[in-house]
Amino acid sequence: MGAVVLALHHVSILVADAERARRFYEDLLGLKPLERPDLGFPGAWLALGDAQQLHLMQLPNPDSRDGRPEHGGRDYHLALRVAYLAPFIERLEQAGVGYTKSRSGRPSIFFRDPDGNAVELMEI
Repeated sequence: MGAVVLALHHVSILVADAERARRFYEDLLGLKPLERPDLGFPGAWLALGDAQQLHLMQLPNPDSRDGRPEHGGRDYHLALRVAYLAPFIERLEQAGVGYTKSRSGRPSIFFRDPDGNAVELMEI
């Protein structure tokens, strides 16, 4: 058998407070918690649909938040497909989370989580 990548399994991001980050992703994006083994540091695993996962890791972050562009599309980011942007925009606005629209004209928005990680929501 040849070397074949089947799919993306998970993305791990560093957070300063795992509980705060977990609430952000569960409350605003509706992600569901998954069981997580004891890895020796705080964190959470969240389901992204049926097959992918987001792993939150409370570990020291060597990447400074200083100098990151306001628009997350010009920074490394996590992109999530959604059926409709409107309900997410409403949630973000109610929570006081700022966002920017895609500069390419695509139906997508960018925002940052409490730790400065950029997230894109793409309406598909």
